[in-house]
Amino acid sequence: MQDIYPAGSRRCFACIQWDGRRSYDKETGKIKTDAGAEGWCRMKHGNTRGTHVCEEFSALR
Repeated sequence: MQDIYPAGSRRCFACIQWDGRRSYDKETGKIKTDAGAEGWCRMKHGNTRGTHVCEEFSALR
């Protein structure tokens, strides 16, 4: 099941450095994803959950 979140959330699913599964609607600024899913973090060089909070967050544009 996927949920919709605001793009400004300081979570991995909203970070440009996270390679997990998601879709981004630039017009509404919303992200559709399973936030509990894991994806590759290019900053930490490892898998992280989409709900993880990171100090090196870079928002999607």
